Amino acid sequence: MTVALACGRAGHEVVLLEEGSEIKEVGAGIQVAPNMFRLLDRWGLGSQIRKAAVSLSSIRLRRWQSGELLGIAPINQQFGDQYVIHRPELHRIICTAALSFPNVTLMRSSRVLRVDFFAPSVFLSSGQTVQADVVLGADGIRSCLRKQLLLCGGGIDRARPTGDAAFRIMIPCSQMHGDPDLEALISEPAATRWMGPERHVMGYPIGGHKYFNLVLIHPDGIDTEESWSAEGSKEEVLLQFKGWDPVLEKLLALIPDGRVKRWKLCTHDCMDTWVSGSFALLGDACHPMLPYVAQGAAQAVEDAVTLAVVLSNVSSRDEVPRALLIYETARKPRTDSIQCTAEQTRHALHLPDGEAQKDRDEKFKYIFQGGENPDRWGDLKVQSVLWGWDAEKIAWEYMEMYMAGNE
Repeated sequence: MTVALACGRAGHEVVLLEEGSEIKEVGAGIQVAPNMFRLLDRWGLGSQIRKAAVSLSSIRLRRWQSGELLGIAPINQQFGDQYVIHRPELHRIICTAALSFPNVTLMRSSRVLRVDFFAPSVFLSSGQTVQADVVLGADGIRSCLRKQLLLCGGGIDRARPTGDAAFRIMIPCSQMHGDPDLEALISEPAATRWMGPERHVMGYPIGGHKYFNLVLIHPDGIDTEESWSAEGSKEEVLLQFKGWDPVLEKLLALIPDGRVKRWKLCTHDCMDTWVSGSFALLGDACHPMLPYVAQGAAQAVEDAVTLAVVLSNVSSRDEVPRALLIYETARKPRTDSIQCTAEQTRHALHLPDGEAQKDRDEKFKYIFQGGENPDRWGDLKVQSVLWGWDAEKIAWEYMEMYMAGNE
């Protein structure tokens, strides 16, 4: 939807092919990192997001067993606010903006079977063929178009389980009122991270402090397919985090029945290329991100603005393949690097109790004074790399280098 918004704003005729009969976003909370918000704000969505979101001030780092406060990591305001929001609300804002353009058309119930990368054409399950000047594949973590692109190069798309899964839960804040321990979790616009052996929990208020959003990472003991929205159970959650901080256990006891989602966490090898002819992948379809540094959605938005810039600087269809290669050149090193950072963060958060864990926790004491943070999401230097990036500015720099080289 963000690439439709970005290209629609630039004046392109955009056709969105949606497999479902309606646009329906599921999910709980999502982080709108400064590098993502910066772009959405330029597109006129900033005020709507601010009204619906909570701006985090810090993240509290706690020990798994006792809830001991190990450190407080401040949000680096140098790059702007770090917002958290209910995912369907963010999706609604972006969809409404994209579809407000008369040059953006939505085709529902349009399941894509395959793409001719060079025509280019899209073949639907209905038997219909949709032709275009450029085709962009944004079909997510279980992308069928990624599989097709890899097969054309003799590769195979493999989802490799990390050994982790995540529960995603929202608890009404109204149920937390009256308990001093639980009210402390929502009294300030702060996130809380509990860390323990093979597990960690991230929680923060969303929806104007109406809900407390929880993501609980744990060992994946069930052989399920890669998915964002498989059903979990309250009993599973309580079992996985039995013996943790009594405050956390008290919170988990409030989980509404039937409201637990399970997410199997898998990695995919970095692709050699995202582009073929007049076709390109973007977002999770080409660089699926683990959730440890909260950059999955942000990187998709950076892809979107980069595509809008490069496609707005072509004068004929013949120039589209070259423009898409510039997009890949501008984006791929960054997303490859962030994928590696997420892996490093996973290791640091899940250390077993012992000397390495004690060394990590000692560092947490000094991060408020600017010390190194083993939790890479909260590290000031890593935040500078993640949040200080201006994807639109970088895209224009790459276009200018290309155009100067052609003169």
